[in-house]
Amino acid sequence: MTLGALEQIQDETLTILSGLLVRGQHVALVDFPNHENSGDALIFLGQMRYLDKLGVHVDYIADGSRYNPEHLRALVPNGPILIQGGGNFGDRWEYMQALRERVISDFPDRDIIQLPQGIDFQDGTRLEQAQQVLGAHPSLTLLIRDHAGVERTRELFPTANVIFCPDMAFGYGEVSAGEAPLDAVVLRRNDSESLESTERFEMHPMERYVDLDWGLTGFRKALDKVMHVPGAVTKRIPALAVALYPIQRRAYMAIAENNVRQAVSILNRGRLVVTNRLHATVLAALMGKPVVAMDNANGKISAIIGDYLGRMPGVRYAPSIKEAEAAVDSYFN
Repeated sequence: MTLGALEQIQDETLTILSGLLVRGQHVALVDFPNHENSGDALIFLGQMRYLDKLGVHVDYIADGSRYNPEHLRALVPNGPILIQGGGNFGDRWEYMQALRERVISDFPDRDIIQLPQGIDFQDGTRLEQAQQVLGAHPSLTLLIRDHAGVERTRELFPTANVIFCPDMAFGYGEVSAGEAPLDAVVLRRNDSESLESTERFEMHPMERYVDLDWGLTGFRKALDKVMHVPGAVTKRIPALAVALYPIQRRAYMAIAENNVRQAVSILNRGRLVVTNRLHATVLAALMGKPVVAMDNANGKISAIIGDYLGRMPGVRYAPSIKEAEAAVDSYFN
């Protein structure tokens, strides 16, 4: 039987992970995305589903504010340490990179696996520091989610084990989509990764659409605040962190699911999705929605579409705003 695009991506990922992890193994996972970025939450949940399929036990999860090496050792005395995948391996998002380097420095005696990332370093002191820290670790694996990034990572970090691996958001699997009340959802990022100038989309073929970005609102915003209570307690009283870990773990899972459900509800509003966010493109594809995707500042969307995301039905890449407008025109006309 011929596998579909999603099954191919998932099988390739599971094959790569099974070469690094052993069924029944106990691991730690650091850098939980404790913020309102639904794409990072989708990656986290995809990772957890892959690890569950492999029979790997995740016995410690922590975000950057609650990461504590002693707590990690108490809950996972042996075994690999995994670092959350995403798009923050580099000098653009310094807080996440600093956490990555801290974990690598804290555990020179453990296997460390960086789950699939995109690399985004400029030459300079920040890169030199990363090369020094990562180069000193004797057992570091860097999973990189696009082929061009693999080559650059091997050049910059020659002592690491660098392996191509698809973005792990695909591990979340297919998502049911409801009836869309609008023509389209335009979901665009407005941070340092945005490539957009002052030029804006002109959506003249569509009468009904919304233009927005990720973020929690209403009931889901209130629910998120409640789910952060265990983390606030353990941050204020670190001595309780190990004892309260089961509650904190459930809170992390609920926070991530809440973010993804918000994203699904946003994309469900349109028959077509137009976006410059990678994981809005991935989620739309998982929902079976047609999506027009434009690039971001570091080229990660075009790279991943070219490598494997473009195999998903309904995914169309537009190199410019004008070509995105033309793609929208062709969809509605």
